[in-house]
Amino acid sequence: MRIVIAGCGRVGSDLADRLATVGHDVSIIDSDQRALDRLGSAFNGTTHRGAAYDVDVLRAAGIEHANVLVAVTSSDNANLMAVEVATAVFSVPRALARLDDPARVQAYRALDINYVPASRIVANVVFEAVIDEEFRFHMTFSDGDVEVVEMVIGPQSRDLTVAELESDGELRVAALRRGRHTIIPTSESGLEPGDLVVGAIRAGVRERIKQHLRRRD
Repeated sequence: MRIVIAGCGRVGSDLADRLATVGHDVSIIDSDQRALDRLGSAFNGTTHRGAAYDVDVLRAAGIEHANVLVAVTSSDNANLMAVEVATAVFSVPRALARLDDPARVQAYRALDINYVPASRIVANVVFEAVIDEEFRFHMTFSDGDVEVVEMVIGPQSRDLTVAELESDGELRVAALRRGRHTIIPTSESGLEPGDLVVGAIRAGVRERIKQHLRRRD
């Protein structure tokens, strides 16, 4: 894919490097040349100095041929403007913005901006580590009611089946890892102690399923 990234901070630089390493055509934009220089000569992409929402800078970065724009600067306003320019001016098929300020969520939704709630994700990760040791957080959806988490089956739940763990509308198992193998299970699949289960859950189901899980070390 042709991907343009606006913002070369810790998130943007890591994302650019990873995407370029796996073979995507990546350009990254930042107003700070020093941030771009930190990518180093090994970076297999192009760098462009300027504002994330500047039409000429975006054009130089190849936005006219881009499949995706990702705006991950430290400014919510800059990210919003970059996404709007990419979609309205250049008709980029997909655009994604980083959002740090939870107070702006409604505005982003009203403008139909696809976003990643950065501060909420960090807060959820820390919450899981402090409060719910049995769960490891992966992501949350924008309404905050459904999350994707990892769970490890405890020794007390040998012979538990996926169907017995699941609950309609509350928990759905997507995959499990057993040793070195990852499995997409059926409802009849048996679970074993130590199985790492990835599932989508609603917050209210946590207390019910904790009895089947092992606390994290």
